[in-house]
Amino acid sequence: MKGVIFAIFEDFVVENFGVDTFETLLEDCPHTAKEPFVGPKSYPDQWIFDLVTAACARLSIDPDAAVFSFGKFAFGGLTKRYPNFLEGVTHPRQLLLLVHDIIHVEVKKLMAGATPPNLFYDNVDGDPTKLTLHYESSRGLCQLLEGLLVGAGEHFGVTIEYEQTCCTRKGDARCTYELNFLQTVAS
Repeated sequence: MKGVIFAIFEDFVVENFGVDTFETLLEDCPHTAKEPFVGPKSYPDQWIFDLVTAACARLSIDPDAAVFSFGKFAFGGLTKRYPNFLEGVTHPRQLLLLVHDIIHVEVKKLMAGATPPNLFYDNVDGDPTKLTLHYESSRGLCQLLEGLLVGAGEHFGVTIEYEQTCCTRKGDARCTYELNFLQTVAS
């Protein structure tokens, strides 16, 4: 996993629980990261799982809820670091349709060795308020995706309702979400 995710996780913990908590989490983990996480550098996937596990144990937080909250936070962290990916984008559905074929392609160019999840869609040319999203990743972080969806909706002021109809954690080949994009959220 790329360092940018670790750096955003650090921001998430520091903003919500303080820098001392993050330092303690690093001490609680079996890995030995001694220096700050670097965006384009690769780190073992297990390290993020170790950090989440340590955070959940230390803070008495449900792991799925923690990963969801991190995903929601991560959307803002990613947009701050890569604002160019949002240029000309005015709706979360529009952004989702760019992720796999444009954004993840650019991520792979910018960060050698990046292995973003595969996303593909049904109902692309149908009802503009609906989209079926398929998520494939060996990491199995569907709660992270759900948080990212909510974060994207908040960013664009659009409520995204979703229903997960398939999940790899239940033995399905991929995670599938039925998305509904509702009216603009009142600000």
